Amino acid sequence: MAILFVTWAALWAAQHMPTLCALASPCPAPDVRVAPALLFGGLMLVPMGILVLTTAAGRSNGWVRAVAYVMLVGLAIVGLAAVMFSGGFTIPFV
Repeated sequence: MAILFVTWAALWAAQHMPTLCALASPCPAPDVRVAPALLFGGLMLVPMGILVLTTAAGRSNGWVRAVAYVMLVGLAIVGLAAVMFSGGFTIPFV
């Protein structure tokens, strides 16, 4: 659950980071990062739901939980990358 909340907080914080745009093309709209944030933030609810259900069931489905954790971490990493680079390169050099 901590992975989910930390990633959501990072997705929210990334919305306010400045973008460094290429000189050849204009900067995109400021809200261009909202769609990937909502998409990956919503997709992260699926493995989180699987983890909650397998915990509540009490069965020892270790492989299901392992796959759900891998999916959760993978979606967190890919989602943060998609949000960071969707509106231009957003890691400031200064």
